[in-house]
Amino acid sequence: MRAPIHLASFGCLTALGDLPSSFASLCAGESAVRIGGARPDWAPEDMPIAMVPMDVSAYSRHRTFGLAIAALDEAIRAGMSIDPDGLAIVFANTTSGMLLGETAIAQHLAGDSPEVPEDYLWNHLAHRPAEAVGDWLGATGPRVVVSTACTSGTVAFGVAADLLRAGRCKRALVVGSDALCRTTLFGFRALGAYTRTSCRPFDVERDGMAIGEAAAFALLEPGPGDLELIGCATRTDAFHLTAPEPTGKGLVRAVLAAIAPEGIDRGAIDHVNAHATGTPTNDGVEALSIAEAAPNAPVSAVKGAFGHTLGAAGVVEAVILAESMRRGIVPPAVRCAQAIPGVAVHDQPRFVPQRVGVSVNLAFGGHNAALALRWSGTTERGR
Repeated sequence: MRAPIHLASFGCLTALGDLPSSFASLCAGESAVRIGGARPDWAPEDMPIAMVPMDVSAYSRHRTFGLAIAALDEAIRAGMSIDPDGLAIVFANTTSGMLLGETAIAQHLAGDSPEVPEDYLWNHLAHRPAEAVGDWLGATGPRVVVSTACTSGTVAFGVAADLLRAGRCKRALVVGSDALCRTTLFGFRALGAYTRTSCRPFDVERDGMAIGEAAAFALLEPGPGDLELIGCATRTDAFHLTAPEPTGKGLVRAVLAAIAPEGIDRGAIDHVNAHATGTPTNDGVEALSIAEAAPNAPVSAVKGAFGHTLGAAGVVEAVILAESMRRGIVPPAVRCAQAIPGVAVHDQPRFVPQRVGVSVNLAFGGHNAALALRWSGTTERGR
């Protein structure tokens, strides 16, 4: 049996607020995904998005970095302690400093002199988010960026666990953050994957995804604890560049591999947080996969509330799963009015004791990722 790793602290900053606010809003069936409302001036009014209602420019001129640091700063101000000695930063991300680079390009194409800092190209590079957070914390351990599209956050947990078990660090901070930018918003619309109405995970009338922005973190430390990381696993379909393999076997294999280190049977999984983007193809295949991989588990789907937060999604959703297990509450699938057959989602929160929970994500290239958590503490129901 492998040496245990536990989650010492975790939190998030979504379009619905910090972790307590986000979880309460999620359980109340509220959604930040909307047409109109707060949005960048370049974002079309008719495209549903979920934007964090916070100016993070005091932390960084790059919004992706600023969201991550703001989430950590709020938690530290609330009493969380992070020792930077031997601290590894594992940052899940897809956009880095892309937004500022896009602004410079738009200004250039309009014939204007780009009014952006000279370092915008440097901060466009993928490794920069981990450097920004590591510098802010004074972390002395390795700094790694994971960018595997929408599975980035889940994969980051596996990388962090490997660093810990290999003795490369004393503790590891998994961070996920992505801000809204033109490339992702218009890119998914060009693919025909973007909703015209709202993100409705697992709903029979779902018509696509909606992008949100968020940041989340989890501090991993060696040794046993109330909330332990059982395992992480990835499998690749090798089927299609953007579409999942129709039987969903790759995701099933990922889930079973994530629980295998502790010899846990699939029937013992108490909760699955689904990827559930709200696209017709993804949700149909994923429903089949979850029914096979975790036949007894209730299912939650959070993207109807927060939007698809891309590289941050795996960390955001692992944090929501952790909070769900701590409280003994499985959140509803927000904006799922009528679920497709065979998926155990509900429109109300359910009080379910959870010992083993799984979070899954899927990505371009047929990539499937899963992580498993085990809760052994006292359930804090009603908090």
